[in-house]
Amino acid sequence: MKRALILIAFILTVALPLVSAETLSYYPNQSAFQAFLDSNSSYTIVAGNESWARGWAYYIDERLHTIKPHGNDTLVLVGNVYNNPLMMRVWNRTGLSENASLLPSIIVLNDTVLITGSKDNIYMTERAFEGLWNPPRSSVVAFSSISFLIFMIFLVCLSRDNSHAGSFYLLASSLLGLWYLTAERPVLTEGFLRYLFQGLEFATGGAPGSPLGAIIGATFRVVAPIEENIVFIHWTLILLILSFSFYLAPKRARELGFMIFGLIFVSPMFRENLYHINGSTLGLAALAIVLAIISNVAFSPEKWKALLQTFILSIFTLLTIAINPYLVLIPIIFVLTFPKRHLRNYAYLMITSIGVFLMYTQFGMPPGIPKSIDPSGWRYLERFLFNSSLALTAMAYTALKGRRRIKMRGQTAFLLLMTMVSLPIALFVPPLFPYCFILLAALTIRMIHSFTP
Repeated sequence: MKRALILIAFILTVALPLVSAETLSYYPNQSAFQAFLDSNSSYTIVAGNESWARGWAYYIDERLHTIKPHGNDTLVLVGNVYNNPLMMRVWNRTGLSENASLLPSIIVLNDTVLITGSKDNIYMTERAFEGLWNPPRSSVVAFSSISFLIFMIFLVCLSRDNSHAGSFYLLASSLLGLWYLTAERPVLTEGFLRYLFQGLEFATGGAPGSPLGAIIGATFRVVAPIEENIVFIHWTLILLILSFSFYLAPKRARELGFMIFGLIFVSPMFRENLYHINGSTLGLAALAIVLAIISNVAFSPEKWKALLQTFILSIFTLLTIAINPYLVLIPIIFVLTFPKRHLRNYAYLMITSIGVFLMYTQFGMPPGIPKSIDPSGWRYLERFLFNSSLALTAMAYTALKGRRRIKMRGQTAFLLLMTMVSLPIALFVPPLFPYCFILLAALTIRMIHSFTP
Protein backbone atom coordinates (compact mmCIF):
# COMPACT_ATOMS: atom_id res chain seq x y z
CA MET A 1 0.00 0.00 0.00
CA LYS A 2 2.76 2.46 0.96
CA ARG A 3 4.61 1.91 -2.31
CA ALA A 4 1.42 2.43 -4.32
CA LEU A 5 0.58 5.64 -2.47
CA ILE A 6 4.12 6.97 -2.87
CA LEU A 7 3.99 6.24 -6.60
CA ILE A 8 0.63 7.99 -6.98
CA ALA A 9 1.88 10.97 -4.94
CA PHE A 10 4.95 11.26 -7.18
CA ILE A 11 2.87 11.14 -10.36
CA LEU A 12 0.44 13.75 -9.06
CA THR A 13 3.18 16.09 -7.81
CA VAL A 14 4.87 16.02 -11.20
CA ALA A 15 1.70 16.21 -13.28
CA LEU A 16 -0.26 18.91 -11.48
CA PRO A 17 2.13 21.82 -12.18
CA LEU A 18 1.79 20.98 -15.90
CA VAL A 19 -2.00 21.33 -15.71
CA SER A 20 -2.38 23.71 -16.55
CA ALA A 21 -27.82 32.52 -30.80
CA GLU A 22 -27.31 35.81 -31.77
CA THR A 23 -24.16 37.69 -32.57
CA LEU A 24 -23.22 40.99 -31.00
CA SER A 25 -22.96 43.79 -33.58
CA TYR A 26 -21.39 47.26 -33.47
CA TYR A 27 -22.34 50.54 -35.12
CA PRO A 28 -20.51 52.21 -36.75
CA ASN A 29 -17.77 49.74 -35.73
CA GLN A 30 -16.08 48.13 -32.73
CA SER A 31 -13.25 50.66 -32.84
CA ALA A 32 -15.66 53.47 -32.03
CA PHE A 33 -16.80 51.67 -28.88
CA GLN A 34 -13.21 50.89 -27.92
CA ALA A 35 -12.39 54.58 -28.30
CA PHE A 36 -15.22 55.36 -25.86
CA LEU A 37 -13.81 52.84 -23.35
CA ASP A 38 -10.31 54.27 -23.71
CA SER A 39 -11.41 57.89 -23.35
CA ASN A 40 -11.51 59.87 -20.12
CA SER A 41 -15.15 60.84 -20.54
CA SER A 42 -17.62 60.42 -17.70
CA TYR A 43 -20.97 58.71 -18.20
CA THR A 44 -24.58 58.50 -17.00
CA ILE A 45 -26.68 55.34 -17.30
CA VAL A 46 -30.36 55.50 -18.27
CA ALA A 47 -32.16 52.15 -18.26
CA GLY A 48 -35.37 51.06 -19.93
CA ASN A 49 -38.52 50.87 -17.84
CA GLU A 50 -38.64 47.06 -17.59
CA SER A 51 -37.01 45.02 -14.83
CA TRP A 52 -34.66 43.16 -17.16
CA ALA A 53 -33.38 46.43 -18.64
CA ARG A 54 -32.79 47.86 -15.16
CA GLY A 55 -30.94 44.70 -14.20
CA TRP A 56 -28.63 44.85 -17.20
CA ALA A 57 -28.11 48.59 -16.70
CA TYR A 58 -26.88 47.73 -13.19
CA TYR A 59 -24.19 45.52 -14.73
CA ILE A 60 -23.22 48.14 -17.34
CA ASP A 61 -22.98 50.84 -14.68
CA GLU A 62 -20.72 48.76 -12.41
CA ARG A 63 -18.66 47.57 -15.38
CA LEU A 64 -18.00 51.08 -16.71
CA HIS A 65 -17.37 52.45 -13.23
CA THR A 66 -14.18 50.38 -13.00
CA ILE A 67 -12.63 52.55 -15.72
CA LYS A 68 -14.70 55.76 -15.83
CA PRO A 69 -16.26 58.25 -13.41
CA HIS A 70 -19.92 59.15 -13.29
CA GLY A 71 -20.74 62.40 -15.01
CA ASN A 72 -22.57 64.09 -17.87
CA ASP A 73 -20.11 63.68 -20.77
CA THR A 74 -21.71 60.59 -22.31
CA LEU A 75 -25.23 59.24 -22.01
CA VAL A 76 -25.38 55.43 -21.95
CA LEU A 77 -28.85 54.10 -22.78
CA VAL A 78 -29.75 50.48 -22.04
CA GLY A 79 -32.77 48.60 -23.42
CA ASN A 80 -34.57 49.19 -26.72
CA VAL A 81 -36.78 51.81 -28.30
CA TYR A 82 -39.91 50.15 -26.92
CA ASN A 83 -38.98 50.49 -23.24
CA ASN A 84 -36.49 53.37 -23.16
CA PRO A 85 -38.01 56.76 -24.17
CA LEU A 86 -34.62 58.47 -24.42
CA MET A 87 -33.41 55.79 -26.81
CA MET A 88 -36.52 56.34 -28.91
CA ARG A 89 -35.70 60.06 -29.20
CA VAL A 90 -32.19 59.53 -30.57
CA TRP A 91 -32.85 56.37 -32.57
CA ASN A 92 -33.44 58.17 -35.87
CA ARG A 93 -29.78 59.27 -35.74
CA THR A 94 -28.73 55.65 -36.20
CA GLY A 95 -30.48 55.21 -39.53
CA LEU A 96 -31.64 51.75 -38.43
CA SER A 97 -35.14 50.33 -38.16
CA GLU A 98 -36.75 50.32 -34.74
CA ASN A 99 -36.81 46.53 -34.66
CA ALA A 100 -33.01 46.57 -34.92
CA SER A 101 -32.96 47.76 -31.30
CA LEU A 102 -34.23 44.31 -30.30
CA LEU A 103 -30.92 42.77 -31.38
CA PRO A 104 -27.80 42.74 -29.16
CA SER A 105 -25.70 45.65 -30.36
CA ILE A 106 -23.46 48.50 -29.27
CA ILE A 107 -24.21 51.77 -31.07
CA VAL A 108 -21.92 54.76 -30.61
CA LEU A 109 -23.16 58.26 -31.50
CA ASN A 110 -21.37 61.53 -30.80
CA ASP A 111 -22.30 61.87 -27.15
CA THR A 112 -24.47 58.80 -26.63
CA VAL A 113 -23.86 55.05 -26.43
CA LEU A 114 -26.78 52.71 -26.98
CA ILE A 115 -26.66 49.18 -25.57
CA THR A 116 -29.60 47.42 -27.15
CA GLY A 117 -31.34 44.08 -27.13
CA SER A 118 -34.35 42.24 -25.81
CA LYS A 119 -34.91 40.15 -22.72
CA ASP A 120 -33.80 37.11 -24.71
CA ASN A 121 -30.45 38.38 -25.92
CA ILE A 122 -29.18 41.58 -24.31
CA TYR A 123 -26.81 39.55 -22.11
CA MET A 124 -24.74 38.95 -25.27
CA THR A 125 -23.51 42.57 -25.03
CA GLU A 126 -21.31 41.41 -22.15
CA ARG A 127 -18.88 40.22 -24.84
CA ALA A 128 -18.08 43.86 -25.57
CA PHE A 129 -16.58 44.20 -22.08
CA GLU A 130 -14.93 40.80 -21.59
CA GLY A 131 -11.50 42.17 -22.52
CA LEU A 132 -11.55 44.61 -19.60
CA TRP A 133 -9.71 43.63 -16.44
CA ASN A 134 -9.45 46.33 -13.82
CA PRO A 135 -10.38 44.82 -10.43
CA PRO A 136 -11.22 47.38 -7.76
CA ARG A 137 -8.82 47.49 -4.86
CA SER A 138 -11.62 46.49 -2.49
CA SER A 139 -12.23 43.32 -4.53
CA VAL A 140 -8.54 42.38 -4.51
CA VAL A 141 -8.29 42.93 -0.76
CA ALA A 142 -11.49 40.98 -0.08
CA PHE A 143 -10.46 38.06 -2.32
CA SER A 144 -6.96 37.91 -0.83
CA SER A 145 -8.27 38.11 2.73
CA ILE A 146 -10.96 35.46 2.26
CA SER A 147 -8.57 33.09 0.48
CA PHE A 148 -5.91 33.53 3.17
CA LEU A 149 -8.50 33.01 5.92
CA ILE A 150 -9.76 29.78 4.31
CA PHE A 151 -6.19 28.58 3.83
CA MET A 152 -5.19 29.31 7.45
CA ILE A 153 -8.32 27.70 8.94
CA PHE A 154 -7.76 24.45 7.06
CA LEU A 155 -4.00 24.51 7.61
CA VAL A 156 -4.44 24.90 11.38
CA CYS A 157 -7.16 22.24 11.56
CA LEU A 158 -5.17 19.74 9.48
CA SER A 159 -1.95 20.38 11.43
CA ARG A 160 -3.42 19.56 14.84
CA ASP A 161 -2.65 15.84 14.82
CA ASN A 162 0.67 14.08 14.33
CA SER A 163 0.05 13.26 10.66
CA HIS A 164 1.48 15.06 7.67
CA ALA A 165 -1.93 16.36 6.56
CA GLY A 166 -0.95 20.00 7.15
CA SER A 167 2.18 19.66 5.05
CA PHE A 168 0.29 17.97 2.22
CA TYR A 169 -2.38 20.70 2.38
CA LEU A 170 0.36 23.31 2.10
CA LEU A 171 1.71 21.48 -0.96
CA ALA A 172 -1.74 21.22 -2.55
CA SER A 173 -2.46 24.90 -1.91
CA SER A 174 0.90 25.83 -3.44
CA LEU A 175 0.01 23.86 -6.57
CA LEU A 176 -3.33 25.67 -6.75
CA GLY A 177 -1.55 29.01 -6.30
CA LEU A 178 0.83 28.12 -9.14
CA TRP A 179 -2.12 27.18 -11.33
CA TYR A 180 -3.86 30.48 -10.52
CA LEU A 181 -0.78 32.51 -11.41
CA THR A 182 -0.10 30.73 -14.70
CA ALA A 183 -3.58 29.84 -16.00
CA GLU A 184 -5.57 31.89 -18.44
CA ARG A 185 -8.49 33.84 -17.06
CA PRO A 186 -11.65 31.66 -16.98
CA VAL A 187 -14.27 32.52 -19.58
CA LEU A 188 -17.95 33.14 -18.85
CA THR A 189 -20.00 30.72 -20.93
CA GLU A 190 -23.15 31.84 -22.73
CA GLY A 191 -25.17 29.61 -20.43
CA PHE A 192 -23.73 31.36 -17.39
CA LEU A 193 -24.47 34.75 -18.93
CA ARG A 194 -28.15 33.79 -18.94
CA TYR A 195 -27.95 33.02 -15.21
CA LEU A 196 -26.01 36.24 -14.69
CA PHE A 197 -28.79 38.13 -16.47
CA GLN A 198 -31.42 36.46 -14.27
CA GLY A 199 -29.40 37.32 -11.18
CA LEU A 200 -29.10 40.97 -12.19
CA GLU A 201 -32.84 41.21 -12.73
CA PHE A 202 -33.40 39.69 -9.28
CA ALA A 203 -30.81 42.00 -7.70
CA THR A 204 -32.72 45.05 -8.97
CA GLY A 205 -36.13 43.91 -7.77
CA GLY A 206 -37.29 41.50 -10.45
CA ALA A 207 -38.26 37.86 -10.12
CA PRO A 208 -35.51 35.23 -10.36
CA GLY A 209 -35.78 32.75 -13.20
CA SER A 210 -33.86 29.87 -11.64
CA PRO A 211 -32.27 28.81 -8.33
CA LEU A 212 -28.79 29.72 -9.59
CA GLY A 213 -30.12 33.07 -10.81
CA ALA A 214 -31.52 33.74 -7.33
CA ILE A 215 -28.17 32.85 -5.72
CA ILE A 216 -26.28 35.11 -8.12
CA GLY A 217 -28.79 37.92 -7.59
CA ALA A 218 -28.52 37.69 -3.81
CA THR A 219 -24.73 37.85 -4.14
CA PHE A 220 -24.87 40.89 -6.42
CA ARG A 221 -26.93 42.79 -3.92
CA VAL A 222 -23.74 42.88 -1.84
CA VAL A 223 -20.99 42.48 -4.43
CA ALA A 224 -20.59 44.47 -7.63
CA PRO A 225 -21.62 42.34 -10.65
CA ILE A 226 -18.38 42.59 -12.63
CA GLU A 227 -16.29 39.88 -14.24
CA GLU A 228 -13.41 40.43 -11.83
CA ASN A 229 -15.55 39.54 -8.83
CA ILE A 230 -17.04 36.55 -10.63
CA VAL A 231 -13.55 35.20 -11.40
CA PHE A 232 -12.41 35.81 -7.82
CA ILE A 233 -15.43 33.94 -6.46
CA HIS A 234 -14.73 31.15 -8.95
CA TRP A 235 -11.17 30.67 -7.64
CA THR A 236 -12.35 30.86 -4.04
CA LEU A 237 -14.76 28.00 -4.72
CA ILE A 238 -11.93 25.98 -6.28
CA LEU A 239 -9.93 26.56 -3.08
CA LEU A 240 -12.88 25.23 -1.08
CA ILE A 241 -13.04 22.10 -3.27
CA LEU A 242 -9.33 21.53 -2.65
CA SER A 243 -9.65 22.16 1.09
CA PHE A 244 -12.61 19.88 1.68
CA SER A 245 -10.90 17.14 -0.35
CA PHE A 246 -8.79 16.50 2.76
CA TYR A 247 -11.97 15.84 4.72
CA LEU A 248 -13.11 13.23 2.25
CA ALA A 249 -10.19 11.08 3.38
CA PRO A 250 -10.49 8.80 6.44
CA LYS A 251 -10.16 10.62 9.76
CA ARG A 252 -6.98 8.79 10.73
CA ALA A 253 -5.34 9.43 7.37
CA ARG A 254 -6.13 13.03 6.46
CA GLU A 255 -2.90 13.26 4.47
CA LEU A 256 -4.58 11.04 1.87
CA GLY A 257 -6.65 14.09 1.02
CA PHE A 258 -3.73 15.10 -1.16
CA MET A 259 -4.36 11.95 -3.20
CA ILE A 260 -8.04 12.83 -3.54
CA PHE A 261 -7.16 16.36 -4.59
CA GLY A 262 -4.65 14.99 -7.09
CA LEU A 263 -6.94 12.39 -8.58
CA ILE A 264 -9.55 15.10 -9.15
CA PHE A 265 -7.38 17.91 -10.50
CA VAL A 266 -4.93 15.82 -12.50
CA SER A 267 -7.76 15.16 -14.96
CA PRO A 268 -7.69 17.53 -17.97
CA MET A 269 -11.42 16.94 -18.43
CA PHE A 270 -12.13 18.20 -14.91
CA ARG A 271 -9.87 21.22 -15.29
CA GLU A 272 -11.45 22.10 -18.64
CA ASN A 273 -14.75 22.44 -16.82
CA LEU A 274 -13.12 24.94 -14.45
CA TYR A 275 -11.64 26.99 -17.29
CA HIS A 276 -15.20 27.93 -18.25
CA ILE A 277 -17.37 29.64 -15.66
CA ASN A 278 -20.74 27.93 -16.05
CA GLY A 279 -22.07 27.81 -12.49
CA SER A 280 -20.94 24.24 -11.80
CA THR A 281 -18.07 25.31 -9.53
CA LEU A 282 -20.57 26.29 -6.85
CA GLY A 283 -22.26 22.91 -7.18
CA LEU A 284 -18.92 21.07 -7.00
CA ALA A 285 -17.95 22.98 -3.85
CA ALA A 286 -21.34 22.24 -2.30
CA LEU A 287 -20.97 18.53 -3.13
CA ALA A 288 -17.51 18.46 -1.55
CA ILE A 289 -18.96 20.02 1.61
CA VAL A 290 -21.86 17.54 1.67
CA LEU A 291 -19.48 14.59 1.30
CA ALA A 292 -17.20 16.04 3.99
CA ILE A 293 -20.11 16.36 6.43
CA ILE A 294 -21.29 12.82 5.71
CA SER A 295 -17.75 11.46 6.06
CA ASN A 296 -16.86 13.22 9.30
CA VAL A 297 -19.80 14.34 11.40
CA ALA A 298 -20.68 11.97 14.20
CA PHE A 299 -24.28 13.00 14.65
CA SER A 300 -24.94 13.82 18.28
CA PRO A 301 -27.32 11.64 20.34
CA GLU A 302 -28.84 14.89 21.63
CA LYS A 303 -31.92 15.55 19.49
CA TRP A 304 -31.58 19.30 19.10
CA LYS A 305 -27.87 19.15 18.30
CA ALA A 306 -28.45 16.31 15.83
CA LEU A 307 -31.28 18.30 14.25
CA LEU A 308 -28.98 21.30 13.80
CA GLN A 309 -26.32 19.09 12.17
CA THR A 310 -28.96 17.56 9.91
CA PHE A 311 -30.26 21.00 8.98
CA ILE A 312 -26.77 22.16 7.94
CA LEU A 313 -26.33 18.99 5.87
CA SER A 314 -29.74 19.61 4.27
CA ILE A 315 -28.87 23.20 3.35
CA PHE A 316 -25.72 22.20 1.47
CA THR A 317 -27.56 19.27 -0.12
CA LEU A 318 -30.24 21.66 -1.39
CA LEU A 319 -27.53 23.98 -2.70
CA THR A 320 -26.01 21.06 -4.61
CA ILE A 321 -29.41 20.09 -6.03
CA ALA A 322 -30.15 23.72 -6.94
CA ILE A 323 -27.07 23.79 -9.16
CA ASN A 324 -27.44 20.26 -10.51
CA PRO A 325 -30.93 18.83 -9.92
CA TYR A 326 -29.82 15.36 -10.99
CA LEU A 327 -28.08 14.92 -7.62
CA VAL A 328 -31.48 14.78 -5.94
CA LEU A 329 -30.82 11.15 -4.95
CA ILE A 330 -28.19 12.13 -2.36
CA PRO A 331 -30.63 12.01 0.62
CA ILE A 332 -32.08 8.66 -0.47
CA ILE A 333 -28.66 7.03 -0.86
CA PHE A 334 -27.62 8.52 2.48
CA VAL A 335 -30.59 6.91 4.22
CA LEU A 336 -29.89 3.57 2.54
CA THR A 337 -26.25 3.49 3.61
CA PHE A 338 -26.72 5.02 7.09
CA PRO A 339 -29.93 3.28 8.21
CA LYS A 340 -29.57 3.26 12.01
CA ARG A 341 -30.46 6.83 12.98
CA HIS A 342 -34.14 6.85 12.05
CA LEU A 343 -34.97 10.29 13.48
CA ARG A 344 -32.01 11.90 11.71
CA ASN A 345 -32.87 10.17 8.45
CA TYR A 346 -36.51 11.19 8.59
CA ALA A 347 -35.53 14.78 9.36
CA TYR A 348 -32.99 14.82 6.48
CA LEU A 349 -35.51 13.44 4.01
CA MET A 350 -38.25 15.80 5.20
CA ILE A 351 -36.12 18.97 5.10
CA THR A 352 -34.64 18.23 1.68
CA SER A 353 -38.00 17.12 0.27
CA ILE A 354 -39.69 20.32 1.43
CA GLY A 355 -36.79 22.36 0.08
CA VAL A 356 -36.91 20.67 -3.32
CA PHE A 357 -40.70 21.05 -3.45
CA LEU A 358 -40.50 24.77 -2.68
CA MET A 359 -37.67 25.21 -5.17
CA TYR A 360 -39.57 23.59 -8.01
CA THR A 361 -42.80 25.36 -7.02
CA GLN A 362 -41.01 28.68 -7.28
CA PHE A 363 -38.88 28.04 -10.35
CA GLY A 364 -40.62 25.13 -12.09
CA MET A 365 -39.15 21.77 -12.98
CA PRO A 366 -35.60 21.73 -14.36
CA PRO A 367 -35.71 22.67 -18.06
CA GLY A 368 -34.75 20.16 -20.67
CA ILE A 369 -35.06 16.93 -18.68
CA PRO A 370 -33.51 14.42 -21.11
CA LYS A 371 -35.53 11.51 -22.39
CA SER A 372 -32.64 9.78 -24.13
CA ILE A 373 -28.87 9.53 -23.94
CA ASP A 374 -27.11 12.75 -24.89
CA PRO A 375 -25.67 12.58 -28.44
CA SER A 376 -22.18 13.17 -27.01
CA GLY A 377 -22.76 11.13 -23.85
CA TRP A 378 -20.71 8.10 -24.90
CA ARG A 379 -17.84 10.32 -26.03
CA TYR A 380 -17.86 12.07 -22.66
CA LEU A 381 -17.91 8.71 -20.90
CA GLU A 382 -14.91 7.56 -22.93
CA ARG A 383 -13.02 10.70 -21.94
CA PHE A 384 -14.07 10.29 -18.33
CA LEU A 385 -12.81 6.71 -18.18
CA PHE A 386 -9.52 7.69 -19.82
CA ASN A 387 -9.03 10.67 -17.49
CA SER A 388 -9.91 8.50 -14.48
CA SER A 389 -7.68 5.59 -15.50
CA LEU A 390 -5.29 6.15 -12.58
CA ALA A 391 -8.12 6.04 -10.03
CA LEU A 392 -9.88 3.12 -11.73
CA THR A 393 -6.64 1.10 -11.91
CA ALA A 394 -5.87 1.70 -8.24
CA MET A 395 -9.43 0.85 -7.24
CA ALA A 396 -9.50 -2.35 -9.34
CA TYR A 397 -6.15 -3.49 -7.96
CA THR A 398 -7.27 -2.83 -4.39
CA ALA A 399 -10.57 -4.65 -4.91
CA LEU A 400 -8.83 -7.71 -6.38
CA LYS A 401 -6.02 -7.91 -3.84
CA GLY A 402 -7.91 -6.71 -0.78
CA ARG A 403 -9.02 -9.15 1.88
CA ARG A 404 -12.24 -7.37 2.77
CA ARG A 405 -15.56 -6.77 1.11
CA ILE A 406 -17.45 -3.52 0.95
CA LYS A 407 -20.13 -3.39 3.60
CA MET A 408 -23.23 -1.72 2.25
CA ARG A 409 -23.20 0.70 5.15
CA GLY A 410 -21.06 3.70 5.90
CA GLN A 411 -19.04 6.23 3.94
CA THR A 412 -17.51 3.84 1.41
CA ALA A 413 -20.88 2.33 0.56
CA PHE A 414 -22.38 5.81 0.18
CA LEU A 415 -19.64 6.88 -2.24
CA LEU A 416 -19.93 3.61 -4.17
CA LEU A 417 -23.69 3.91 -4.64
CA MET A 418 -23.45 7.60 -5.54
CA THR A 419 -20.83 6.82 -8.19
CA MET A 420 -22.79 3.87 -9.57
CA VAL A 421 -25.94 6.00 -9.86
CA SER A 422 -24.32 9.21 -11.12
CA LEU A 423 -22.29 7.73 -13.97
CA PRO A 424 -25.28 6.30 -15.91
CA ILE A 425 -27.20 9.56 -15.37
CA ALA A 426 -24.21 11.48 -16.73
CA LEU A 427 -24.74 9.78 -20.10
CA PHE A 428 -28.02 11.68 -20.27
CA VAL A 429 -26.67 14.82 -18.55
CA PRO A 430 -22.93 15.29 -19.36
CA PRO A 431 -22.55 18.27 -16.91
CA LEU A 432 -22.76 15.61 -14.18
CA PHE A 433 -19.35 14.14 -15.13
CA PRO A 434 -17.29 16.69 -13.10
CA TYR A 435 -19.21 15.62 -9.99
CA CYS A 436 -18.32 12.00 -10.76
CA PHE A 437 -14.61 12.87 -10.58
CA ILE A 438 -15.01 13.93 -6.94
CA LEU A 439 -17.07 10.86 -6.05
CA LEU A 440 -14.67 8.46 -7.77
CA ALA A 441 -11.54 10.02 -6.25
CA ALA A 442 -12.95 9.87 -2.72
CA LEU A 443 -14.15 6.29 -3.27
CA THR A 444 -10.74 5.18 -4.58
CA ILE A 445 -8.79 6.47 -1.60
CA ARG A 446 -11.28 5.08 0.91
CA MET A 447 -11.06 1.67 -0.75
CA ILE A 448 -7.25 1.76 -0.68
CA HIS A 449 -7.29 2.69 3.00
CA SER A 450 -10.00 0.23 4.01
CA PHE A 451 -9.02 -2.80 1.96
CA THR A 452 -5.26 -2.77 2.45
CA PRO A 453 -4.07 -4.44 5.67
